[in-house]
Amino acid sequence: MKSIKLLLIGLVAAFALTGCGDSSKDTPGPETGDGSVIGEWHMVSWSSLTAADIYISFSEAGSFQLYQRLYTPEYVHLDGTYTFDKPTLSGKYSDNTPWGSPSYRVSFNADGTRMTLTSTKSDDVTVFAKAAIPAEIISDAVEASPQGRRSEEHTSELQSPDHL
Repeated sequence: MKSIKLLLIGLVAAFALTGCGDSSKDTPGPETGDGSVIGEWHMVSWSSLTAADIYISFSEAGSFQLYQRLYTPEYVHLDGTYTFDKPTLSGKYSDNTPWGSPSYRVSFNADGTRMTLTSTKSDDVTVFAKAAIPAEIISDAVEASPQGRRSEEHTSELQSPDHL
């Protein structure tokens, strides 16, 4: 009887230990799928701003078109150039002003339809999904200089003591 109890305890311990394997295989890690920034994207979330709607288009030639609505009823159009040296994305507006964050770490989901940008200057995270920019946003957007209308993150970074 004692040997049966010991055998049962041994079997229970063996099953318990096999259940304590490497659980990191079951937990999804950060998005690291291959992807390209080239194309049109729509922001689906931004960790530091909630009242915003942003579309951005990256061309193969290294230019971008940005359409953003921040606390206003109209979209504002900004453009410039970018570089994408995997996994780092950086850019400048058309007046040669750099983006508010010097660069972003870029990751993609497995099929490349979701892009996550993480600022290298702060813990700000923005997520975009592949989506066409609606024609009415492009045609109705107000043209603005980068100094005139800037995203909340960029404005606060430009107004920080380092930039005053």
